[in-house]
Amino acid sequence: MTVKEILSRIGYIRNKAGLSAREVSLRIGMSPQYVAQLESGRIVLTVEKLLQILEVCEFPIDRFFSSNIEDYEIDLELQTLIENLPLNKKKNLIEFIKK
Repeated sequence: MTVKEILSRIGYIRNKAGLSAREVSLRIGMSPQYVAQLESGRIVLTVEKLLQILEVCEFPIDRFFSSNIEDYEIDLELQTLIENLPLNKKKNLIEFIKK
């Protein structure tokens, strides 16, 4: 994942949480312009600030770094359903998908 993708995801999670860049900035104890400058790539993101932003936006870190941030919940549900299937049904599902 590139820095540009990480910064884009910060905007995504902030919007998903219904928070402005200013509001997130203030909640993490930074200047009102901090997140806007961060998202535009004008300042460097630290791990500490990323974790604070995720906490403020109530966004799980594993979802943030998942390969498809938008489909994460449905992928997780599908994974859970498949994991709970008996072996014979898993095999049937594999055969069905291959067709």
